[in-house]
Amino acid sequence: MLRIRIISASVGVPLVLLAIWLGFPGIIALATVAGLIAGFEIHLLMCPATYYLGSVRIVSITMGPPVLAAISSWMAANDQITGEQLPVILVIIFTLALLLRGIGSLRRKSLRSSDWVFWVFAAYVGLTLAHAPLLVGLDSGRKLILMAIITTFVVDTVAMLVGVYAGRSRLAPSISPKKSWEGAVAGVVAGILVAIAIDVAFEVGFNTSTAAILGGSLGVTAILGDLYESWIKRRAGVKDSGRLIPGHGGILDRLDSVIPCLVVVYWIGVWNGL
Repeated sequence: MLRIRIISASVGVPLVLLAIWLGFPGIIALATVAGLIAGFEIHLLMCPATYYLGSVRIVSITMGPPVLAAISSWMAANDQITGEQLPVILVIIFTLALLLRGIGSLRRKSLRSSDWVFWVFAAYVGLTLAHAPLLVGLDSGRKLILMAIITTFVVDTVAMLVGVYAGRSRLAPSISPKKSWEGAVAGVVAGILVAIAIDVAFEVGFNTSTAAILGGSLGVTAILGDLYESWIKRRAGVKDSGRLIPGHGGILDRLDSVIPCLVVVYWIGVWNGL
């Protein structure tokens, strides 16, 4: 299993680095593709295996958010709308979609898609992914994306290792039995240290206290994002969101911690004039 994970990472990491190096075109392409795959995985989570997967109603609501997010973030990056307006616009769009599609689906009680939490999760994925192209538009955007990805990876890794070898108190046993408070605290501390180190090494532009606050915020956000996706999977009765990435599961299993951190790093970057 470890060998498969390493092979998968050796393919995925260069693709992400290439997208960051290419700037806005690379990030918008990566975010859109990832969002579409994530949308399809949500679509599968919503539908029992016996249900016809080509339902226009369900496909439209799960695929719609990432597409709308990509279009809206492109408009924001090209100054057609502001970054501050983007979340409001997306929330309005997604809320209307939930009302128009979700209410109708509630009449079809045999479908898991009548559960509103899946519709909200689809909107959440689109809204958070929309911040990736926005980040590239900032002067230090590429550095901030790297900071978010690296910090999240370290937080997840440290939390897992400490949880396995020293975890005693379960963090959320009904959602993710393997996560512990000891691992969570260690992950947040690691996030603070890594964020400070990245800020110094890459000259991102934060002062030490702000970098520490950002690192702690990313640590907490990464853990909450992981728990949120785990809760969704529990609701759907599955272990992994998909099988796209050998040894890792689906795309949602890889994005769960990262995408909410994109929102945090973007707004802290904006507030600090980066």
